[in-house]
Amino acid sequence: MSPPAPPRRRRRRRRLLALTGLALVGAVGAWALYLFQWRHALPPAPPHTRVRPPLDALPSGLRACWLETARLLDNTASGLLVRHPVKGDLLVDAGNSSRFAEEISVYRKTKWLWMRAVPGALAPSRSIAEALTAVGADPARVLLLPTHAHLDHVGGLVDLPPSTAVLLAPAEIAWVNGARGRMVEGLIPAHVARLDGHMTPIDFARQPYEIFDESADLFGDGSVVVVPLAGHTPGSVGVFVNLSPSLRLFHVGDAVHDWRGLERALSEPPLLAGTNQDPAASERVVATLAQLHRDAPELAFVPAHARRAWRAAFPDGPGACVSAPPAPAVAAPPASR
Repeated sequence: MSPPAPPRRRRRRRRLLALTGLALVGAVGAWALYLFQWRHALPPAPPHTRVRPPLDALPSGLRACWLETARLLDNTASGLLVRHPVKGDLLVDAGNSSRFAEEISVYRKTKWLWMRAVPGALAPSRSIAEALTAVGADPARVLLLPTHAHLDHVGGLVDLPPSTAVLLAPAEIAWVNGARGRMVEGLIPAHVARLDGHMTPIDFARQPYEIFDESADLFGDGSVVVVPLAGHTPGSVGVFVNLSPSLRLFHVGDAVHDWRGLERALSEPPLLAGTNQDPAASERVVATLAQLHRDAPELAFVPAHARRAWRAAFPDGPGACVSAPPAPAVAAPPASR
């Protein structure tokens, strides 16, 4: 029989069990609040002329894949992998870090409990690198495009090779750089250090796209187009992935969290609205997205954490890829006699 643990070790073990229990209770309570919160209707966005993009010259062979690293009920932490036949692999969002528990140890008890209960509820069951490998992608050859720099969108960067390049809006880069040496809400110090020296600004142009005044055509062929959605964070972005004229995805990050916000132009749930850097700008963005959702029903909107939206875009579930159907074969003209 092994000797009993020393009193100090027993106290430490009881404290850890108590904190873990509180974190679990907090997680259940937080998600219950998320599901049953009051929301209000937003005023409509100002009318905006829709600029339909040319989509008749998209490269053949484009694919998009759903990479899920964690889920809780109808919430997901996922990356959207775009496989371009010429430009290579682009990853939109990377989920939480597999070292999440270690990374949040720098926070004090109350903050630690919040981190453990809310973002920690989507701690990865597998790393983003493992998810990439599962669909045949090489993690060392992926370009990362987070919709914003919050921990549950860039955290997976620590599981990718150190040379991984990261595309961010200029305003987001300035926000991350301003967090060096400080504790900033939503930015984990380990992630800020990991981003240092690896961020490249997205080059937005005054080129209207859909109902947005600025855009960035990443590959120059209309397949991936980024638009600003500032509000949730200073440099939040949305990403259009155009696989064909009839198969288009619009990843909107955390600009809106669920279908109700899009379909009924509703405010964000209070639990999540508190994470918005600029609440007024965030509500304007939601109203704008709701307008586009109404005017462009062919677009498959994908809010970052809305698992129902991912399931609609990828009917075969996590790990599945979608692509444009092959062009119909053109029958050869009959031989002349």
